Amino acid sequence: MRISVVLPVLLLALASPRLWAAQGSETLCTPLRAFAASVQKGETKSIEFHTSWLADFKGGNPKTIGAFTRCSDHGYAPAQAVCSYLSNNGAVEFAGINAKDALVCLLPGTKFGQRRLMVDALDVSFYYGTQQRGSNISIRFEPDQKMGGMVLTIVADGY
Repeated sequence: MRISVVLPVLLLALASPRLWAAQGSETLCTPLRAFAASVQKGETKSIEFHTSWLADFKGGNPKTIGAFTRCSDHGYAPAQAVCSYLSNNGAVEFAGINAKDALVCLLPGTKFGQRRLMVDALDVSFYYGTQQRGSNISIRFEPDQKMGGMVLTIVADGY
């Protein structure tokens, strides 16, 4: 009986690249760079992209199997564009791809060498823009203790 439930999920995963890999960092870069550039001096804006593979988030239906996402944009339009992209195209099974892609988008020259590199956790900070005007960016990818699954958090502090 268990095989009959797992087999459709495996077939779905093989048929849908959204479940195992992002469509590529180039399409994420446009809204993500716009988000980072939009944060004004003295402002802090953030995005949290939650993913859960095979099991629903805590408090959800424990019998549901699939790929689950939630994204918090905090009502900020540039963040909504990033959430829209990630919700429609972000990786769920290998959600670390989203963190790698975000880093590559916002930190020019970053290369990981191969797509097979798996990111289980990430915590980096750097500036985006110029030294006179831009945002201090923090990218964190980690297990989500509150909701379950993983969470990619991108924070931009304008300066």
